Amino acid sequence: MNMNEKEFIKFVKQECKKHNIKCVLKNTKTVKLTEDDRCSGYFDGESLVVAMNRSDAIQILVHEYGHLTQWAEQCDIWVQCEKHESHERMYRWLAGERVRNIHKAIALCRDLELDNEKRSVKLIKKFNLNVNIDSYIKRANAYVQFYNYLMISRKWCATTNIPYKNTRLLKVMPVKFNMDYSRLSKKVLKAFEEENI
Repeated sequence: MNMNEKEFIKFVKQECKKHNIKCVLKNTKTVKLTEDDRCSGYFDGESLVVAMNRSDAIQILVHEYGHLTQWAEQCDIWVQCEKHESHERMYRWLAGERVRNIHKAIALCRDLELDNEKRSVKLIKKFNLNVNIDSYIKRANAYVQFYNYLMISRKWCATTNIPYKNTRLLKVMPVKFNMDYSRLSKKVLKAFEEENI
């Protein structure tokens, strides 16, 4: 870990303390999200939790800290997601429930992630972190577009086939935030389908 990364970690810990957020940086490859689900990290308004024993740990930390900034600022998309209980509704729908206005709920989740990914790139640049920006944006675009694919697949991706790690999907992603995020293009849809994400 280089000096800039150490400084960023110190900064995140200070910000968590300032906002009374529990900061848990675990020396593991994944962290427990729920009883049945594991992930690389999360921010839920009370805790910022990141698995640090992985090659992309700093990128995950940047992403989760970006969510903390959305929450702290009470930016519009964060407030809309909270107001409409978008994540809770999406997870209920993925579990098989009928949920009214599910398209709106998932669109809000998608737009929250897009806003956060743009924040994350600014943080990477601000702290001069050792992260390839073009590669990060391609991965971010794959992750954001995954929310559109959810409307078709109605299933979360397998931990062995994550959109932002799928080589074929990354090949069709741009290195800028310049996509139509309201829908999947035919090329992107084909990649999601053929890769069975």
